[in-house]
Amino acid sequence: MSASDNVSERTLNGEGRSSIDTVDLYTVLGVDREATPNELKRAYRRLALQHHPDRNPRAAGRSGEFVRIQYAYDVLSDERKRRIYNRYGELGVQMAGRVGGELLDPLVSNMLSIVAFSTAIVALLLIMFFALLSRRVDRASSWPYSVIFMPLWTIDVVILAALVWSHLKPSVLQDNEDSESVQFEEEEACVESVSDAPQADNMPATDATPLLGARNNQSAPQPPLQQPHYRRRQQRLRTARKHVEACASKLATAAPMLYLLLLVAFQLSLVLQLDEYVDWSIIRIAAPWLGIETIHFVLLTLQLTAGLVRINEHAAGNRSRSTSKMVVLAADTFWWLLIRVSLALLIVGKLSGMLATWSWVLVFVPAYLPAVRWAIALSLLRRQLRAMGSDGEMEQNENAIVMICVIAFSIVMTFMYSFVALLIWKLSQPLAIRLALVLVPVFIALSLACCCCSCLGLCLRYGLDATVENEMAGQPDRPANAAVVPAEYRIASPCI
Repeated sequence: MSASDNVSERTLNGEGRSSIDTVDLYTVLGVDREATPNELKRAYRRLALQHHPDRNPRAAGRSGEFVRIQYAYDVLSDERKRRIYNRYGELGVQMAGRVGGELLDPLVSNMLSIVAFSTAIVALLLIMFFALLSRRVDRASSWPYSVIFMPLWTIDVVILAALVWSHLKPSVLQDNEDSESVQFEEEEACVESVSDAPQADNMPATDATPLLGARNNQSAPQPPLQQPHYRRRQQRLRTARKHVEACASKLATAAPMLYLLLLVAFQLSLVLQLDEYVDWSIIRIAAPWLGIETIHFVLLTLQLTAGLVRINEHAAGNRSRSTSKMVVLAADTFWWLLIRVSLALLIVGKLSGMLATWSWVLVFVPAYLPAVRWAIALSLLRRQLRAMGSDGEMEQNENAIVMICVIAFSIVMTFMYSFVALLIWKLSQPLAIRLALVLVPVFIALSLACCCCSCLGLCLRYGLDATVENEMAGQPDRPANAAVVPAEYRIASPCI
């Protein structure tokens, strides 16, 4: 029995509250909570034969008992519903069908809470690192950079532990992605079988069909989707796409570990240079970072190739439309990578002296482009929502969505470009401003991230239990240990 099961068997105190029953459905089937799927199936078959009205005439007047048995098996035979029932009872199963009900799954909520707490810890360690770095740069301390980088080493260890854990324990989200990909492949196979099926134009002539008409039908040109060379081309494209997707999947699996190793190498080379153990050029120090971007470029190229092949595969002769889709897909894939790489190359060129005549304002020009891109995206979103022509409450919801996006965009841009402006000032005039003041927007953003992620983790860990308790408190007329059965399973019978 897991820890979540122990938590789920608690008693809710207070007026009008009742205990969460997580054993009733197991009692209906006559099995214990640790029953295997095969044991559940055998128990269900035995009880179904015993209480089915068509199988047992004595059970004709007790159809509610058979409905209850069927409902118990429907819940316990589904792994997700069983996990929710083991923690929250039948009321949790009922609430799982609402918006956001996926969070009631203990695997999903526990995983998200771990991610939230880990993000809060990482934000706290980054605050410590930037605080130590600012004191060292502002000459308030003489600690070596190997000590100042200790919070970053700790973050590297946390990331390594997360990568190892993700490889040892399969992710629920990955399972969902695999199921969606399998479903998509099945749909593609169905479409392929329909397109390869014999068409009416190729059917032999019958007695009611004139011979001349049959010859005309056979000599008539086939549509593009039915031509043999088109089907062969589609098969080649499909094979190539699957091969590219397999290569991209393998690289995506190994990429996080490669990123971490190269990041640690970049940190080590930077510390060795700052502590004056070595005298390397800025290009040699930045080589691991450029290696990270190179791997990311190869991965994006593979993903883009698969997307382009998919678009060409479904083009069906419309070349102009498919070309526009390819251009948009390529721009969406590479725009952020191009900004990062161009900014890194300009900074390296400025520090190495190759761009000594450039001002830092020109060096940071790529950093201004994300604001333009996101502003255009917001304007397009607002135009699309207006073009939909919604009325009443729907229009109010759309306006609220646009307003939330504008507020979030304004807050993010304020923090981002305040830091960029202060950093340009510091780099242009090193003695004019302290690094601690430059990092004030970073400290505020990381503090907000730490607080928000901590609250989110607590809500995911304990807030869902309180939600179920409040839901049960709103049903004061229910007897103790009563189980909530969805309306579609309720019948007029005292057995339920």
